[in-house]
Amino acid sequence: MEEEKKIQPQNNGQNPNQSAQGGRKRRRHKKKGHGGNGGNVGNANNGGQAAANPANNVKKQEKSEKQPVQNNQNAQNAQNSNKGNHQQKQKQKNQPQNQSQNNNNANNNNNNNNNNAKKQQENRKDTYVYQLDGNLYINLTNKCSNGCDFCVRNERTSYFGHYLWLNNGEPTTEKVISACNGLGDLTRFKEAVFCGFGEPTYRMEQMLALCDYFHEKGLKTRLNTNGQGSLINKRDIIPEMKGKIDKISISLNASCAEKYQKICRSQFGENGFGAMIEFAKSCKRAGLECRFTLVDYVGEEEVELCKKLAQSVNVPLYVRKYISDC
Repeated sequence: MEEEKKIQPQNNGQNPNQSAQGGRKRRRHKKKGHGGNGGNVGNANNGGQAAANPANNVKKQEKSEKQPVQNNQNAQNAQNSNKGNHQQKQKQKNQPQNQSQNNNNANNNNNNNNNNAKKQQENRKDTYVYQLDGNLYINLTNKCSNGCDFCVRNERTSYFGHYLWLNNGEPTTEKVISACNGLGDLTRFKEAVFCGFGEPTYRMEQMLALCDYFHEKGLKTRLNTNGQGSLINKRDIIPEMKGKIDKISISLNASCAEKYQKICRSQFGENGFGAMIEFAKSCKRAGLECRFTLVDYVGEEEVELCKKLAQSVNVPLYVRKYISDC
């Protein structure tokens, strides 16, 4: 009996199996929960993991299904990138060729424009006579023994709207007379002036014949010259001009041979200056009315030196303004 009493307090009135089972249950419960909120979290995690497995499987399946699509997309992107790189390289490769083609097109356009301009000039009717400042000017030639820096023909083919470059050759005496007859009464002009884009004394025969024509029409005649006519014709032309040319204007342009050659670049070299001065003296001795002309292009100091030179040979000097826009 005493042994039974000792055992009973150990069981506490519980079935030993139940007690052991309960202990196991308690131990299992405690192990599950880890105590406090962690037990709730632990329960939730365990329950969530069990519930999430099907969803995870679906996601894996979707991911697995998307993987080939993504791979195809990446392959397509890579292909497009390679294609773009190829096109860029091809474009760079073709760029010099395109640039060359553009240059060729530009050159062709320029050539076409030049050809058109040339054709227009060739088809343009040459101007043999033109009117300016109340005078009738006669344009006989393009030839000149000088290449003056300030000459208007260096920059253009026209002068105050008159196209003076002769594209179709030098005019005959008859062509000039025909052009003059088309102007009607010539006495409305002050003078007939031999002056164009060239040196008139290259056409001595035609010029002297036209002097007779103008005198018959009641016009005085004037020659604008560089004074190298005797060098050009290889003879003294002063006697031939007496009774034909009423006035002579001689371009002085400089005060000495060195400066003259620098500005005028005569084909006769510095001899051109000496011949021009001698021509003026000869005209004066022959009783021909003559004067020097000078463009103020040379500057004030040179103008003063030219005035002194003109006085030394007793030939008047007329200084005129340089005309750049005409």
